[in-house]
Amino acid sequence: MRNAFRRIFIAAILLAILACTSMADTQLTINDVRQQAIESNRAYLSAKEDVSIAQSEITRAWADALPDISFDANYNRHFTVPSIFFVADGETVELQTGFKNSFGAQISARQSLWHGGKVLTALQIARLYKSYSLAVASQMEAEVLYNAERLFYSAILARAQLDLWQQALESNTANLEVVEKLFAQGMVSEYEVLRAKVEKQNIIPRLLGAESELRMSHKRLKSFLGIELDEAVVLVEDQTDTSIDELPSPSELTASAYANRPEIEQAEDLAHIAQKAVRIARADYWPSFDAVGAYTWQSASDDFTLSNNESSSWTAGLVVSFPIFTGGRTRGQVAWRKAQNNQAQLNLQQVRDDIALQVEEAYDLLIQASEALIIQETTIAAAEEGLRIANLRYESGVGTQLEVLSAQTALTQAREIQAQALFTFRLARSGLKKATSIALDMDTKR
Repeated sequence: MRNAFRRIFIAAILLAILACTSMADTQLTINDVRQQAIESNRAYLSAKEDVSIAQSEITRAWADALPDISFDANYNRHFTVPSIFFVADGETVELQTGFKNSFGAQISARQSLWHGGKVLTALQIARLYKSYSLAVASQMEAEVLYNAERLFYSAILARAQLDLWQQALESNTANLEVVEKLFAQGMVSEYEVLRAKVEKQNIIPRLLGAESELRMSHKRLKSFLGIELDEAVVLVEDQTDTSIDELPSPSELTASAYANRPEIEQAEDLAHIAQKAVRIARADYWPSFDAVGAYTWQSASDDFTLSNNESSSWTAGLVVSFPIFTGGRTRGQVAWRKAQNNQAQLNLQQVRDDIALQVEEAYDLLIQASEALIIQETTIAAAEEGLRIANLRYESGVGTQLEVLSAQTALTQAREIQAQALFTFRLARSGLKKATSIALDMDTKR
């Protein structure tokens, strides 16, 4: 009685330890993976910093439109005061020309009036650059989400492949037991026993490979998410809705991509920047006008008195600068900016064509994956029924072991193809979301 109680007590402790270990494991759903990827991915965080840099460029552009005001002050100590000499009434007279201490201060201002439109155009370019940086961050976010989903579903695929090879091993183990039983009864030859053992052993390397791939797929996902590689995680698989009845038409998807893809916004911003860069280059043909003004105060004394011998002045003026000859530098600059503008326009057209092609490829891949899943559902059902019949025939003595082994292989292949087809469907769906920048209706069911 005491030993029985001790066994129950030890079992309860072990169950509690296992429960605590299970609770300590980090559970990750596809939504958790998306969120954590956005929060921790370094490339995306770096792209967001580019937006701050672009905002600082706007501030700098504004600075060129505002006046520059500066204050300067100075103090000089003359240890030897300069003198001049002259003759008066037949005598040489020495006269000091300054004081031991001199003080000065000045406030000056310069305001650009017109520089051929450079200032306002530069401000417009800075704002376009910020828009471009935001689009780059959006593109990076889409890339990060796509890669996060790809790594998550790759780990799910690795787990499914491990499961199917474990099922194959169990099926071959059960078949070996049946063959050994029939051999003991003298109903089959030793060759059939050896054949069953070989088939079972052939599965073990595939099983070990699947275990390794599952372990490495988890590590790749954790590395991408910034999780410690030795931290235990449990992936919670979503129930994917493989229906495509609500899928928009290719033309609607393409139109959505044109309206929402950040790559198009980037190309448009670069095209506008290139156009305005031509305007800035042409501004060097024109004169520039600046208003200037200053207030100057100065004082001198021998005893640090600021109120003696002081003077002040106000000045204001207009500065005009006109380029007469630059050796063709301005003409070359304009030609260079025009060529860049043409490149930007061609790039915009190419980006639109590339996006249309990406949408079409992602759409076709999703359709193919959906059809493959439908086919595999019936294929697996047929393969399972075929294995059941083959086992019954063999145990009844009317079938052969070759039928059983062939049926087992066919079922394993069907399960493997189904797992791959489901992964392909999920990846194609993620690719179509990335290509169109929209959340599809047949996303996931929780």
